[in-house]
Amino acid sequence: MALTENYKDNREWGVTDYYFIDLVVMLASSAKIDLGELVHPYYKDKDLNLARARITINMIASLIKKTSGNLNVEEKKVLREVMDDLQKTYIDKTKEKNRLAVIAEAGKETPKRPLIPMPPQPKKDVKDWISMVQQEIAKKKQNPSTPPKS
Repeated sequence: MALTENYKDNREWGVTDYYFIDLVVMLASSAKIDLGELVHPYYKDKDLNLARARITINMIASLIKKTSGNLNVEEKKVLREVMDDLQKTYIDKTKEKNRLAVIAEAGKETPKRPLIPMPPQPKKDVKDWISMVQQEIAKKKQNPSTPPKS
């Protein structure tokens, strides 16, 4: 009898709240739609919206944080599996999006870097720098730009 009483008293094996699990699965389904894994029920297409998916994943993480200590073993297992799956999918989709962006960017004409690096330019000494500044000042004195009158 003592084993049965301990089993009933153990909160970790308490009654599972299936409404809570349904809530988590509903949020996870929303995140999966935003990750392009599931077809949107209204638009009937798959679309990638990483920002909205991240918000939903953060909501689930917040639920996990706020309910810690009040969950039984089954609820913890469901939450852990849902979060692991969503986070893995989010990371994969982010990497894929970044890879596609790099490929698209590579298709554009961009200046190529030289195979041999350019030798460093010799540093100007202070005298060269002063004479350059003096030349700039002389040019501005010869061609003064008149400010507009108010």
